Amino acid sequence: MQNSPKKLHSPAMKKLSFLGTSIGLGLVILGSLSWIFQDEIKELFQKDNTLPTVKKGVERRISYIGRIKEAKQLMEHEYFSLSTIELQTAIAEKPDLIQPYLILGEIYLRTLDLNRLENLISELKNKFPNDREIAVLEGRKLITEKKFSEALEILELIDDDLPPALKFYQAVLLGLQNNHTQAQEILTELKNLPVESRDLIVGESGVESEDLDSNSLTPEVATKINSFTKVYDDFSKLSEGKNPHLFALLAKSLASNNEAVLAKEFAEIAIKEDISYIDAWIVRGYANLQMKETTLALQDLRHAYELDPIRPQTHYFLALALYESGQSEEAILFFEKALAHDFEFSAEVRWKLIELFSKAKRYDRVLELYQELLDEDSNPKEFASALHTAIDILKKPEIALEIAEKLVANKPNDIFALNMQGWALTANKKFIQAEKVLKEAKKLNPDYARTYLNLGLLYEQQSKFLEAKEFYKTSYDLGKNNQETSLTNLSAEKYNELSSRTERPEEPSAPTNPENSP
Repeated sequence: MQNSPKKLHSPAMKKLSFLGTSIGLGLVILGSLSWIFQDEIKELFQKDNTLPTVKKGVERRISYIGRIKEAKQLMEHEYFSLSTIELQTAIAEKPDLIQPYLILGEIYLRTLDLNRLENLISELKNKFPNDREIAVLEGRKLITEKKFSEALEILELIDDDLPPALKFYQAVLLGLQNNHTQAQEILTELKNLPVESRDLIVGESGVESEDLDSNSLTPEVATKINSFTKVYDDFSKLSEGKNPHLFALLAKSLASNNEAVLAKEFAEIAIKEDISYIDAWIVRGYANLQMKETTLALQDLRHAYELDPIRPQTHYFLALALYESGQSEEAILFFEKALAHDFEFSAEVRWKLIELFSKAKRYDRVLELYQELLDEDSNPKEFASALHTAIDILKKPEIALEIAEKLVANKPNDIFALNMQGWALTANKKFIQAEKVLKEAKKLNPDYARTYLNLGLLYEQQSKFLEAKEFYKTSYDLGKNNQETSLTNLSAEKYNELSSRTERPEEPSAPTNPENSP
């Protein structure tokens, strides 16, 4: 090959330790076809409880605004370590802007890491002494420490100059003291404030909304206010509404908005006033789960199950607690119970069951769940591991092709879906059709490295080694230019493997595909 390197060099892979349970499919060793999609397969089996690869966090965003948005998205999915990496990169890039520090503060609040939060607040006071958001972090720190009376006293002392976010917490604390009238007055006042746009710019003082107003609400705070207000509005329409019911509803609102400490307090009041109130036990159990108090969560949710053994919400949250505590078999039992009721979180339940059944090597059930999810989730990347299961584990490539064809039918111009179809067609030895599909993908996006990697595999399986090498080389170049580290590594590996067989790699007979390959 002219002007080609003798050997392609794989970039060093960045490493992160993974949190949570193992991914369950033995993905250290991938099937002879599935290695092309190994990042997506790993990511799927880490869904919700473990960290994705570094590439997901750092390498896909290059702008400062992009890093901020990526960090917030990772935080919302509880990938706190990866979010922190994005934020540290943003801070190194623009150390005089406060926004990444504030998101770090949110992470420390959600993870109850109060020592780091205290250190962060001290740092912010030195770097940004006049920023009002520091007071918000200080107030929320007191609340997280359960110093509710102290926090409320401070908020009432500086009432006229409170940032809108702290006024919301003032209303919540008043509600906690049964002063619902004043709480609703504050919430009504806050609802009349403008909400910042979600479109961000880099301003003189940091990352700002395009329509920034010093007395406006962030979209996140506005969501909390609307949720809390709706509880009061709905409750006022109930002619026989009782106080425990109100507190349980407020607790649910707080828990759904990542305010676990406050949610638990409201739920405990509901339980004290009506010890048999099931919703309160469920919400307190969920709040404990958010706070990583798994043992307490299990106690609350098992009690809720004893009070009402047929409620799907109890099944779901109890299953989550069992899952977090490593009790997989019982978790499966309760996830299945929730699914039997056509529960509102059915998609989430199925993803959890896919992970658990994969670890239990119950792969037929895994494929059933994937096929059920096709009607609810049409994101092709979510199904890379389904094809891996069908092709490499169960040796049923025809099922993989059925799944891939449905994905393409839903999104006919999706490059990843077309690559999945090409993979499945290759696995079914339908080489002419695979080539047609992959060339269509190449036509739609001639710079997509994965397509060339799949074409390389297709040609290699047909013993067309020179063409395969060309495609691997192109995939390598495109992946390197776009910082797609894993694809670049794989392309280099395949290119070097073909180059090292003989001096003329086009002459050897077709290699026997191993059962599994790295």
